[in-house]
Amino acid sequence: MASGELARGVGDALRPVHALHIYGAVGIAVFGWSLGRWAGFASDKLMPLWLAGALVVYNLDRLKRDPADRVNTPARVQSHGMMRRWSWLLAAAGAAVLVAWPLWIGNGALLLLTCLALPVALSYSFPIMGARLKDVPVLKTLFAPLVVLAAVLAPPILLQGLAVGTPLLLAAGWSWSLLMFNMLLCDLRDIEGDRAAGTRSLPVLLGEQGTQALLWLLILAGAACALMHAWPILAWATVALLGPLALAAGRRRPEAFYEWLAEGTLFLPALVELGKHLAHRLLTA
Repeated sequence: MASGELARGVGDALRPVHALHIYGAVGIAVFGWSLGRWAGFASDKLMPLWLAGALVVYNLDRLKRDPADRVNTPARVQSHGMMRRWSWLLAAAGAAVLVAWPLWIGNGALLLLTCLALPVALSYSFPIMGARLKDVPVLKTLFAPLVVLAAVLAPPILLQGLAVGTPLLLAAGWSWSLLMFNMLLCDLRDIEGDRAAGTRSLPVLLGEQGTQALLWLLILAGAACALMHAWPILAWATVALLGPLALAAGRRRPEAFYEWLAEGTLFLPALVELGKHLAHRLLTA
């Protein structure tokens, strides 16, 4: 009885972490940091923007009521319904950071780039440029991975002079494979509600078996990019950690599976980086 109460207490304490997208936003920031370590660009001054941008975009998305969400993520909808004021607060705080941080570090070009990128990201949920991009067939699935990858790589390429060559393209290929895997898992979970709402995501068009096949293709593509970049540890980690998730997603799972494990794929490169650091410390001790 005590263990059950403890589990419920922990679940209640962690509910805002998912409902307000704090876990996912931290994952995006950590993902950007890891990619910076591999691709050789400075990420420390970009992490606050990645974190704040994710909090703004995803909280505004959740504040906009979507009938499909009541089918796809009923527990999150119920939790978020009790936290809407906090969601507004996080979105407002994130927007303030997006403006204040570039000014604080004296980078006007980064502020301009942020102001140009934010409406594009918000067009996923709001009809800023006509129809919501969430309602555009296939683009609903492709958009978020492309935006996250662009948010991570565009500033160092445009403002830091990061060279676009084979190493960066392989890093981007691995990253896109991971981000698409994450999005496909979520859209596979949402397939019932998206069908009912008329949202033609990639899993809706491919069906469950076709989506499963695509998940494995993404795993193989990511592992191949890592091997070609001479990252054998990352290649093995890609297969070892994403493979079980693809197998588990073969049938309907509780929301916690997607909230913790699917979103947790964003932390994969940081875990590999941490493992490499610990191994180096042990070998040189």
